[in-house]
Amino acid sequence: MTFKTKLMLITILPLITVSILIGSVSYFQARRLIEIETHSVEQRILATKRQEIRNYLNLALTSIERIYEGEPGGRAAAQESVKQILHNMTFGEDGYFFVYSLDGTNLVHPKLAHLVGKKWWDLQDPEGDFVIRNLIETAQNGGGFHEYVWHKPSTGLVEEKLGFAIILDKWNWMLGTGLYTDDIAREVAAIRADFSESIRQTVIVVFAITLVAIVVAGLLIAGVRFSEQRFADSKLKELTNRIFEVQEQERKRVSTELHDSISQLLVSVRYGIEMIQSEASRTPVLRGYADKCMRILDGAISEVRRISRDLRPSVLDDMGLATALVSLGKEFETHSGIKVDVSPERTHDRLSDSAKTALYRVVQEAMTNVARHSGATHVSITLVVGRHTLSLTIEDNGRGLPHPLPQGGGLGIRNMRERMETHDGFLQLRNMAEGGTRIRVTMPLNKTSERAA
Repeated sequence: MTFKTKLMLITILPLITVSILIGSVSYFQARRLIEIETHSVEQRILATKRQEIRNYLNLALTSIERIYEGEPGGRAAAQESVKQILHNMTFGEDGYFFVYSLDGTNLVHPKLAHLVGKKWWDLQDPEGDFVIRNLIETAQNGGGFHEYVWHKPSTGLVEEKLGFAIILDKWNWMLGTGLYTDDIAREVAAIRADFSESIRQTVIVVFAITLVAIVVAGLLIAGVRFSEQRFADSKLKELTNRIFEVQEQERKRVSTELHDSISQLLVSVRYGIEMIQSEASRTPVLRGYADKCMRILDGAISEVRRISRDLRPSVLDDMGLATALVSLGKEFETHSGIKVDVSPERTHDRLSDSAKTALYRVVQEAMTNVARHSGATHVSITLVVGRHTLSLTIEDNGRGLPHPLPQGGGLGIRNMRERMETHDGFLQLRNMAEGGTRIRVTMPLNKTSERAA
């Protein structure tokens, strides 16, 4: 597991865990509050309905009080008058009063006329409750409320109802009324749905905030990582550039030592051998040894000069990149037998010395690869200097690059890329359609010299 992955996990996993915990706790706490709140609302509504039922029943008692107490025209007449008054007293869409005798016979029912005059002592609702029997029992116990299921006139359905019954002792009647409570269930369900929606939105907000936090954390980590990587790349580029500079300085020092010291010593020795050679003309054996030493010494001088030139070509410092490339092409053609065409444009002062050296080393490495691996018979080197960039192209007619190319290429290709990247350049290798390899280098020129260009 990479360090970046570990850092992401260390940062994001706690966020996810905390968010899940917060969301879960919030959800269950909210569900608990919903139950408490809906129960409280239900009790408040029931209390309101109970008080409303009491008020209606008190109103009915007030309406029949004078007739019930005085019994004008006799008890039978008074009872008929009371029945008529209660039959006519309705409230709301489904509110009415009902009267039963203590044996369960219905005396008044404005909504269900078929019940009147019949005994309903054993009547049960769909849930098995003995409605009339329990209402009469509740009334006989001092009056009170009783919940049951009953036919609702406005809908024709059977709904839950809260009834209240009292006893008219003088006549042995049970007087009652009630209100349907299905609206309470709907109101509680609506409140529950509203709370549930609020919980859902809260959970969504929590997880949305978590997602945003994760994204922000990821971006910050990526930004830090990218910044660190850029910093590391810049330091690596500086280190690579410094290594190349040290290499070139050391090569230049060694080249100078070879040219100015070792080469001069060898030349001095050569002068001495020439003198010995002239004096030994009368001795054939000594003359042969002198000629042999002269040939070995000439070879040594040539090898020292070649090594010195390879380490640091003096023509690059003295005449510039274009002339150095021409010289390199001629020398390569002489030693390898491969024809080389060089078409360079002068860069003047638009390239730093280190950039010129880097380009020269790239061409040198490319020519070495051509001689070793390509089997080419012709190489073309083109250097084009534009307004803002320089373009260097090296083409050969050899067998081309292997496919697929090894990761990163060989050591030489990696060195070429690193040299170019050190100077913000770009190196591209590809096989040409007609055969052979093309290496293209693009490098920015010095901005301070664009006006002069």
